[in-house]
Amino acid sequence: MDAFQQTCEKLKKIRTREDLKLRELRHLKKTYTDFGGQERPLVIRQYQIQGMMHLVLMRRFMLGDDTGIGKTIQAIAALCYGWEKNPDRKAVILTTKSATKQWAEEFSKFTKGIRVILCRGTPGERAAARQRWETSTGPTVIIMGYGSARQDFTKIQEWADYSLVCDEATVFKSPTAQIHQIVKYLSDQAYRAWGLSATLIKNNLMEGYGIYRVLVPGLFQMTERQFMFYYAMVRMQTVAKGRQIPVIEGYMPQKIREFKNNIDPYYLGRPKHEVATELPALLPPIRLEVDMTPEQDAKYGETLDGFLEVGKVGEEVTKEITQLTAITYCQQIANSLGTLDLTTKKSPKLQLLLDLLTEGDLAGANVIVFTRFRKMIDLIMPALAKAGVDAVRITGTENEDKREAAKAAFQDPRQKTRVACITTAGSDAINLQAAEAIICIDTPWSAGDFLQLLGRMIRIGSVHERVQVFHMLARSKRFPKTVDHRVMDVLNSKMDLLEAVLGKRLKGDRTERTIRVEKDISTLFQALRADAQTSQK
Repeated sequence: MDAFQQTCEKLKKIRTREDLKLRELRHLKKTYTDFGGQERPLVIRQYQIQGMMHLVLMRRFMLGDDTGIGKTIQAIAALCYGWEKNPDRKAVILTTKSATKQWAEEFSKFTKGIRVILCRGTPGERAAARQRWETSTGPTVIIMGYGSARQDFTKIQEWADYSLVCDEATVFKSPTAQIHQIVKYLSDQAYRAWGLSATLIKNNLMEGYGIYRVLVPGLFQMTERQFMFYYAMVRMQTVAKGRQIPVIEGYMPQKIREFKNNIDPYYLGRPKHEVATELPALLPPIRLEVDMTPEQDAKYGETLDGFLEVGKVGEEVTKEITQLTAITYCQQIANSLGTLDLTTKKSPKLQLLLDLLTEGDLAGANVIVFTRFRKMIDLIMPALAKAGVDAVRITGTENEDKREAAKAAFQDPRQKTRVACITTAGSDAINLQAAEAIICIDTPWSAGDFLQLLGRMIRIGSVHERVQVFHMLARSKRFPKTVDHRVMDVLNSKMDLLEAVLGKRLKGDRTERTIRVEKDISTLFQALRADAQTSQK
């Protein structure tokens, strides 16, 4: 048995042990201050020690634990372990722009004696940060966004022999993307390279191929196209000028098992309910159906007929309709005509939201309100203020300081803010474990995005025993199903694939079967068109 096989056998035993103890590390603090301002002992849990040991023993690895159960502290502890033996091997953290400050805060909260350098801001500020990292001695970490790594690549390509931590690894899932090529180069230059992501796969196995092409070169000794045809059920589809392109139809269970076996030595991912028993239980989701107004119904029909007039009276313009824009417009119309700058007297979803937060069971509760659309947040915020509901917004338009202030106001039990309105762009890498419910004005159609959304609420530090998700679905008198219902169908199909590969992320039994892949845009559009044709009969 060679050294690699011995390590793999050792890790298999570590995964089942419940008596692991972490020896005292000089750079880990003994206590930390929680978001409520209380000092607590720093306890590294059993499953976190297991994960940390995988990182310590494997120079190339992917930690895929569910959101909210401590991937960051596992990576930090593993780095601290490494600094015990080699204090001069520096570390590079690559993450999303919105998470750079949060990583710095985590190092400050949990560690001591480590030089933490934030690389962001103007070109001059980033250059100064890089120089401090290059000239520093002893345990040192530089934290930069993927965008900064791309902008400054020529300045950092000579770096070598560092520990690389790639947070939110799905950023470089596409082999054709420039950021993939850049991170792959940095990974090749690193002494070790670890990836962190709760969603190794959001939509299909090709994403896993792209990520492992960076972290573990040579794991799949085939091209991207060869991988697709080997692991997936593929059909050729004719497109413009008679050209044919491969389209993934689904996956056979045995191929999914083969993929899992191949990544097993380089992957560890635990769902919340298996390892973190102190986390709140997720109650069965509640669907809240509301009828669209006649005006919404009419505009919804226009969209599916291929044209849509928007704008103020007398200034209408006709929007071009494609498959993607049709889905987007349908979602916006189902939410509120106001999202398309159309005069509207009523938004049933907005009224239901106000009822829930002022008179219903969620009155006074800490609640996350989610929508894909910033313009919907623009409508929600003044309506909440008028109703006397104190709320903050976290979208892609707020700068980091405003984002952090909003998070702090929502998290602090001493403040009166009880509602956080977020978008997909705003929710990236933000902790809102004070929440006890999420209301989805519209629902993400990616399983990975949906799990990330749940992870904003279901995290270590939550004081709730159980939490709830509410899905708002618009009904139509003309159409048997609206876009809201169809998105839920696609989401469920994606959960099948994600759980078949990564394990059950939400409690519930799923039988083994061929996994059919929903092609997000085309499948949704064709389903909506079929609904429209049915309504005309």
